[in-house]
Amino acid sequence: MDFRGPLAVPDKPYWGQATSTIDWCEADVKVGTDIYVALALFGYSAVVTLVYVQIRKPVFHQVAYGLEVAIVLVRSMLHQIEVRKTNARAYSELVQMFWLGVGAFGVAFVLWNIDNIFCANLRTLRAVLPAPLGPLFQLHAYWHIGTALGCYVSIVYQQYLRLVKLGTVDRFCIRRLAIVVPYIDRCEKTE
Repeated sequence: MDFRGPLAVPDKPYWGQATSTIDWCEADVKVGTDIYVALALFGYSAVVTLVYVQIRKPVFHQVAYGLEVAIVLVRSMLHQIEVRKTNARAYSELVQMFWLGVGAFGVAFVLWNIDNIFCANLRTLRAVLPAPLGPLFQLHAYWHIGTALGCYVSIVYQQYLRLVKLGTVDRFCIRRLAIVVPYIDRCEKTE
């Protein structure tokens, strides 16, 4: 079902609101200037959303989001360089989470584009496959799974980075659910 009209909202909202939040969390702002960073990120998201609603060009939306993700990646790498100088364990954990997040987003992006390019072929393939196998070729669904994992890992990354900056990271460990999904847990005391 599709709603058309002058006030219709695009079928996909701007993904950048979540990324703007991550940008804000990464910003090394001084007390009193954080409102400017927050307003700038809100303004960017609002402008992108309003422009996209008017022009309805997915490429604009994708480039705006890609620009914001690139900023997050560069800032994350700069933070890793800073942490590497002071805490090797924390640096190792941050690098692993960084590459897991980048990998999740990257694989999701590739699968989503394959789905966009070969949509008709994939529909034909799903039609001839036995019913239990058809959903395995819903590549757009993997986009949502991959970006969800990437966003979750970004949040855990930000939490862990905050612990590093507060100097309390040694009381916490990164554990993994199903060998892949990281979460922060208190370390057992080893005295």
